[in-house]
This record gives sequence, C-alpha cells and structure tokens, in this order.
Amino acid sequence: MNFSSLIGLVLSLGVVVVSLATATKNYSVFLDAHAFLIVIGGTTAAALLSFSGPKMVNLLKVFMKRVLGKNAELQTAISEIVDLAKGYRDNDKYLKDNVSKIKTDFLKEAVQLMIDGGMDPAELDSILKKRAKNIHQRHEEDAEIFKALSKFPPAFGLLGAVIGMISMMQSLGGADAMAKVGPALAVALVATLYGIALANFVFLPLGENLTKLNRMDSIIRNMVIDGVKLLRMKKHPLVVEETIKSHLLPSERISVKKAA
Repeated sequence: MNFSSLIGLVLSLGVVVVSLATATKNYSVFLDAHAFLIVIGGTTAAALLSFSGPKMVNLLKVFMKRVLGKNAELQTAISEIVDLAKGYRDNDKYLKDNVSKIKTDFLKEAVQLMIDGGMDPAELDSILKKRAKNIHQRHEEDAEIFKALSKFPPAFGLLGAVIGMISMMQSLGGADAMAKVGPALAVALVATLYGIALANFVFLPLGENLTKLNRMDSIIRNMVIDGVKLLRMKKHPLVVEETIKSHLLPSERISVKKAA
C-alpha cells in the first residue's frame, strides 16, 4: 500500500470538507445536483470523447495499482541485484534457484530471460532496452491522460456557473428579484467550485504522482539493464553496486543503504 498517496487523498478531502464547513452555517448551499451533473457528467462525456472506454477503465486500474498500490522500491532493487551478483559469482545455478524470490518485476523478467537462454548478450540487452522504453512510454501516457482530464472539470464548472447566472438574470425584474440574487449566484458558483476542486485535488496531483513514479521506475529499469550486463561477466558485487548506484544523484546515493 502506498500510504503517502492515500494520506494525500485523505488530506485533500479533509481540506475541502473543513473549508466548506467553516465558510458558512448553511452547508446545503454546497450540495447542488445540477452543478454535480454538469461537472461530473460533462467531464465523463468529454473523457469518453477524448479517450476510449477501455482506456478509461484501465486508468482506474492504474490508479489502484500504481498510486494506491505498492511500487518497485529502489532499495529492494539494489539489494536484489547485488545479492544475485554475490551468489552467481560463485554458483552458476544461483539465478535459477532464486529467480522466484525476486520482488522487482523487471529484474525478475530479465533474470528469467538469462536463464531461458537462446539469445546472445547483445540481443538480450536490446530486448531489455526496448521493453524498458515501452514501459516508460506507456506509464508516461497514463500520467498525461490524468493531466489532460484536469482541464475538463474547471471548464464544465464555468459552464455550470454561466447557466446558473443566465437563469438568475431571467428572474430579474420581479418584485422580490433582489432578494433572490445572492442565493441564486451562490448556487451558480457551486459548479465552479466542484470543477476547481476536482481538477486540483484529484486529476493534477494524480498526474504528477504518476510522472514521479515513472521517473523512479525508469531509474530502476536502467539499473537492472546495467546489473544484468555485470551479472553475466560475474563482476565483483562491489563493482555491481557502485555501478548501478551511478544512476542516482549524490544525495540519493547517501540515502540508500549499502547492500549487505
């Protein structure tokens, strides 16, 4: 479970709820079915027009797996690569005996390809690079879709506000028109509130979160590619560790524990 993302979502909801609760004593003004229909319905319709239905379903899976789920960890990947380097240097069967224990998916896939054989080192490296590049592009695409979706709610929120104001102005001229202006305007602006909150508390943060996760995943995949090359040559574990850590910034290398 990615507790950081979960806490962020809970805090976002908390900020909105507390802000609304302290803004007025009449909480019902923030509950408007018309505004909800325009913002949520409009955003859903625009999303389906922009992206396919299966893609939208896949985004929900991406949210559950990559944002709330557990992702590949840097420390785990480094430790596993170094451990394989230590074992394989002295025992040719070490990779085969321990591949099922590997937690880093891309590393497990790469080691399995090594075990299966049937390709020379250059071909294996080429395959791993292509797969790493493809995964990066797909994950980046998912992040960009969330960012693209963030454009829709504010636009439909504004649309809801405009519709509400048009309806309000139509009623002007009546005997009690001035008494209705304030409440009607408040209801009209609720749609804008929904749109801004949905875009800035949900879609934009999720897009940035996926971009950050993809950068880290890309670093791990590049570490694996270099690690596999060194494993084949049975390099000393210290050489393997320092080589794969070269993908990190100095501050990141300090924060990562030395592999046992």
